[in-house]
Amino acid sequence: MTRQLRIEPDGVAIDAADHDSILQAARRGGVSLAYECGWGSCGACKLTLVDGEVELMFPGAPAVNPRDARRDRILACQSRAISDIIVARGPGDWSAPAPRCIEQQAILLAVEDLAPEIRQFSFETAEPIAFRPGQYAILHLGVGLRRCYSMSNLPGSRLLQFIAKRYDGGRGSNALAALAPGARLTIEAPFGACTLRREPGRKVFVAGGTGVAPILAMLREAAAARLDFEAPVDVLYGARTPADLAAGDMLAAAVARIPYARHLPVVEIAPESWPHASGFVTAAITSTIAEPAAAEFYVAGPPVMVNAVKALLRSADVPITQVHYDSFG
Repeated sequence: MTRQLRIEPDGVAIDAADHDSILQAARRGGVSLAYECGWGSCGACKLTLVDGEVELMFPGAPAVNPRDARRDRILACQSRAISDIIVARGPGDWSAPAPRCIEQQAILLAVEDLAPEIRQFSFETAEPIAFRPGQYAILHLGVGLRRCYSMSNLPGSRLLQFIAKRYDGGRGSNALAALAPGARLTIEAPFGACTLRREPGRKVFVAGGTGVAPILAMLREAAAARLDFEAPVDVLYGARTPADLAAGDMLAAAVARIPYARHLPVVEIAPESWPHASGFVTAAITSTIAEPAAAEFYVAGPPVMVNAVKALLRSADVPITQVHYDSFG
């Protein structure tokens, strides 16, 4: 069954399949809507419901709040139409033209343990999906169950690799963790604008937990393209303990191929023999980066960490145009 979705003030009308989110239907129809995270954390995709009914697909989405319900504001990424609907976006509710949504069936080739409850999942799609390192995909893990994961590998083949953690009580993470090689699912991509700018200049990459996936992809891009930024490149990778630095070896290998780059692991709980920085990654940034405003930052990880880093950079007068981030749970 399809529903008609009309977007005001544009007056554009598109069809939405019964299982589509509003954002998914819009992208499939070639309509650009603002979004950042794609899973209900940031709130960047909120629209006003003018007419019709929608169902919230992820009631626990962090960006959902009672005030929005009173104002008929809905999350495009986590709402689906259950009747014909009309939504309105404000003057700022737009993004760069989006490519048409690409959905493909994929088969799980392999699962590799990287750290406690953290695994690398390798999928093969029927055809290559074009994406830029730093972008992410939506994995369809069940009826009404979609979750976002960043690709950690480079584009150009049918391989898509994701680094994900299983959380107690997390429907999406547990559904992914339960998959065995041979399992098939739908993958929708690409999403996201946190991608590498190749211009020369000081670069700082900050990864927290499984946020290492998009950071690793961008560093692999720089290494494969033999980019020389003609300035220092610092890569900070934060986790709770050394054992939780899931992709440390892969990250170090990419960093070693980039001129003027150094790998700086940071852990909150460090053993006495730990030779690197300890504490929160924000403290490591403060102690490592003498002139933050002269650097371009790429930040990926849990919302608490990303928000703390963004606040630190604001206080250091780093222009917002020099901060690119991907925030997810």
